[in-house]
Amino acid sequence: MKRKILSAALITCVSVSSLAVPTFDQTQTVSAATVSSLASQQAVEAKADQLIQTAKSLIGKSTYSTAEYKPTYPYKFSCATFLMYIFEKHGVDLATYNENFMMQQGTPVAKGKWQKGDLLFFKSKTTGTDPDHVAMYIGDNKVIHMADPKQNIVISDLNSKPYYTEKYVGATRVLPSLMSSDPATKGDNIVSLAYDLKDEATIGSVNNESSKKFTSTGFVKHVYKKNGVTLDASNLKELQSKGTTVSRSDLKKGDLVFFSSKKGSKTPSLVAIYGGDHRLILPLSGGVKTRVLLVDYYNDNYITAKRVIKDVKGTTTVSKPSTTKTEPSESKPTSTATASSKSESSNTKTATSESKPSNSNDATSADKLVNFANSLMDKAKFGYEYNVNTLTFTGAGFTYYVYKENGIDLKSKLASQQSEIGSTVSKSNLKKGDLLFFSLDNKATLIKQTGIYIGDNQFISLSTSGKVVKQSLSSKWATQNFVKAQRVL
Repeated sequence: MKRKILSAALITCVSVSSLAVPTFDQTQTVSAATVSSLASQQAVEAKADQLIQTAKSLIGKSTYSTAEYKPTYPYKFSCATFLMYIFEKHGVDLATYNENFMMQQGTPVAKGKWQKGDLLFFKSKTTGTDPDHVAMYIGDNKVIHMADPKQNIVISDLNSKPYYTEKYVGATRVLPSLMSSDPATKGDNIVSLAYDLKDEATIGSVNNESSKKFTSTGFVKHVYKKNGVTLDASNLKELQSKGTTVSRSDLKKGDLVFFSSKKGSKTPSLVAIYGGDHRLILPLSGGVKTRVLLVDYYNDNYITAKRVIKDVKGTTTVSKPSTTKTEPSESKPTSTATASSKSESSNTKTATSESKPSNSNDATSADKLVNFANSLMDKAKFGYEYNVNTLTFTGAGFTYYVYKENGIDLKSKLASQQSEIGSTVSKSNLKKGDLLFFSLDNKATLIKQTGIYIGDNQFISLSTSGKVVKQSLSSKWATQNFVKAQRVL
């Protein structure tokens, strides 16, 4: 359940994420996640079994507490810190004890499509939208969780009480997205080393590799140097000048993220190594800590992010100052940030020949796609699943279905991952059938919703209000939330 007041020990050990809880966007909920180029299914299953074994071993040894986090016997956990402890114990760092932030990691999973190790979320409170309980699925329609002060850690059948169906709000799969890819990328290796140093490195005013004492800049340089990347910088400002600028919506493992101490300032006072799925690895005065980018402080003080390694192969280092155009509105506060859970390689193409007129075949394909989308008005409905029989989809599930029925595989039912397909096109050069991507925070930073351009400055989408709707791209909502467009036809 949600924590009210936390001990100093807990605040020191884990994220300060309970200070603010942005709403979970369930428009991205999809069916069971695939493993693809991430960790193998065998590795995922083995990891899940380890998590379950450790969770079961704590039955009878732990008591329920929302006021204290005690990761030694006799253990004290809340529902979220219990799972945070278990996952971190096995090298999968959730970096938060906040249920809502946990729900935004990994890949959302449709109800009933759970696999071992999935996180299931529930909400008892009648106010707000955030979940207030989390459990881990262990197979056979059962979950293990820190239930309450009377039961402590228990295994529950999801059909045993109305609570598990009536209060269920969603599920997410953090295996394999929080694990290293197979084979591991350079970004994976950088993140892995940084995590390994969490309990070993001391952050201060001197650099001494033998004793593992570093400044924040020295820590970053050490981690990258061990992975064949030389960063010629003596302070954070110089470090910030390295590599190429990347947007928050395109963060990948191994990117460097910079923050200021004052909202709106462009002077870096903090650097983090991006660990994937919103996670940050931060060299702080108290040691190396992990947090999530979803926390208000990191959103409000975000400056920019830099990519200093090559994707996937990563054999070439990048240490020269960036000449890339600075991302727009770097200092503008945002409510959330996103990261793809895919491996570091990007299939996104750069826009080419944007002004070239489409041929007749393209036009025909686009017209057919738009007509099909229009035919789903008053038929398709919004829901937290992907069901072609009842035409129930999330926003991104709707676009996935429309394009699939027209012979185009968008590869994912996640809005953020669909945004990596095809070629980027400018808003002024949109054509029928182009994919549109929007945020939901009126800041145009975090991709959470999709739409299909249908011509005449109009787009069609499945709204969270429940219906397929047409809107103008000049509407206030679209203007505030438009992020990008991709051409897939």
